[in-house]
Amino acid sequence: MEINIINGEKTIVELIGRLDTAATPEAKAALSDIIHAKNDVVMDCKELEYISSSGLRILLEAQKSLKAAGGTLKLINLQEAVQNVLDMTGFSLILDLNA
Repeated sequence: MEINIINGEKTIVELIGRLDTAATPEAKAALSDIIHAKNDVVMDCKELEYISSSGLRILLEAQKSLKAAGGTLKLINLQEAVQNVLDMTGFSLILDLNA
């Protein structure tokens, strides 16, 4: 898992590879500061190949934290496999997606 952070008016977080159990600690640490410092975060998932339940949990926690601070979380450029997981789990109804 690789995470690239591009700071600007909105923070863009590029997720690359697999957001699974092995990547969860790294992803959680990388996103922690961003979530607490920024109000608007866009996660670019064009190179995110896979997401597991632990990855879904990170997205949900990020959304809740940002919403509590008056911010937003948006996921863009979803690959079909990731979109399917979000659809099957109902997360596509909870998260702001812009496929």
